[in-house]
Amino acid sequence: MGVRLGVEAARVTDCDEGMKSTPRRTLTGPFLARDLGGGLWQVTARAPAGPASPDAELYLRIAAGTDPALLRQPDIRRIEVAWHADGVAVNVAGTGGAGVLEASSAILHEPRHRLYEALPLAGFDASARRFWRRVFLLVRLPGGRYLLRLIAQRKRP
Repeated sequence: MGVRLGVEAARVTDCDEGMKSTPRRTLTGPFLARDLGGGLWQVTARAPAGPASPDAELYLRIAAGTDPALLRQPDIRRIEVAWHADGVAVNVAGTGGAGVLEASSAILHEPRHRLYEALPLAGFDASARRFWRRVFLLVRLPGGRYLLRLIAQRKRP
């Protein structure tokens, strides 16, 4: 029983707002919410961190006049966050009930494990590696910088 994360675009029904979309994020799994005071709440995944259950954290600043009773329930199962221009709508569902909270801001932190291994980083072929190896060898020699400057400044036919 881990945490599942899903991303989906909001569906717009008004024809005049057809090009606008609302960023939306859905988190499922057991969560624990802590009141940090001053209307700030931290929602963390209860499952242990790992590739199957990412270590997601959600920080919410509850809007003035909103009752955070939904976050006080002991077993939160699903959280859907939708960012709008005028605030954030947070759908919370758990064993104690479901409902919508209005928040002035929401920050979702999702660490990406092994991020750099997954990126398509550029690599050098054999001739480029050989070239740069020679350049760095020349730089280390006494007077090698001057020699490289002369080679770089010469005019080619």
